[in-house]
Amino acid sequence: MLAGLFRSNQPAVLFVAPLLVVFLLLPTFSEPAAPQQGLMPLSALVEHLLGSASWPRHLLAILLVVALAVQLTSVVNGLELMDRRNHLVALLFPVLLAGLGGVSIYEPALLGMPLVLFALRRTWSISNTGGVLGVLFDSGFLLGIASLCYLPYAFVLVVVWASVSVIRPFAWREYILPTLGLALVFYLAWAMLNLMDRTPWQPLLTITRFNATAATMLHPTAARVGFWSITGLVLLVAIMAFFTGYARSVMRGKNLRSSFLAFTTALGVLAVLLGFLNRGFPSVLAATPLAVLCSYALLTPKRPWLAEVSVLLMVGLALWVRWGSQ
Repeated sequence: MLAGLFRSNQPAVLFVAPLLVVFLLLPTFSEPAAPQQGLMPLSALVEHLLGSASWPRHLLAILLVVALAVQLTSVVNGLELMDRRNHLVALLFPVLLAGLGGVSIYEPALLGMPLVLFALRRTWSISNTGGVLGVLFDSGFLLGIASLCYLPYAFVLVVVWASVSVIRPFAWREYILPTLGLALVFYLAWAMLNLMDRTPWQPLLTITRFNATAATMLHPTAARVGFWSITGLVLLVAIMAFFTGYARSVMRGKNLRSSFLAFTTALGVLAVLLGFLNRGFPSVLAATPLAVLCSYALLTPKRPWLAEVSVLLMVGLALWVRWGSQ
């Protein structure tokens, strides 16, 4: 079954992920996806390249979801965030994105998330000895580029600081370098916009110019309530499994899990603030950490059949959310 298939460490399992993504997100091709206005520079550039048609945005969304599913699995396995290697994240990420997302899937936050994961992987790869200034500058620089797609990603800088604080002894330069990397990106972006006579630049306004069709909708429907309920139950089991694994892991594992909790908290804070401001938030902010957390519940279940039923219910309800609106 699905959970058992993705629980394995066979790389061939990843070939199933694109098929699952297409099956889940194919209905989005029938929905309009008009060009957005008032975006950050990189997302505005992508909007210009995509033109006025809807299908390039839907196709780009599917490619980004597949890439993120593989990248997130690589991060989890490469850094050994879980007790053993698996591909459950590649299964859960598109399912959660489909169940939590709005009518459309493509959004600037989805475009910038691969850069956020690159930045965090650089940060979480550091050790408690040796020089790390170049790595941390790279992390801040990557977050700056991600912020040129979606401004709230600049807030993930606090995750870099939190990760450094738990992995290494205090050194003030290690907190300044990622900040300088992020600030440099914004300075270069402002300089380019100034040369192209596109100033004044008001990046804060991009947060309120919200793409509601791609947001996690906060108003309930039968399909969404069912999906939220099953996901919530899986998450409760996952949290217990997470802290059980945390208690028995070595110091390196505890540091990485603490850093991941900082990332989850940061995205949760962003989702809550954006929800109050715009009555919705980009679904990728919730799907990314939840895909990792929920994987803990499915990795070594005491009742494998119950894990299989939970996954099938999540997939079925996600399909209902996507196809039921057609």
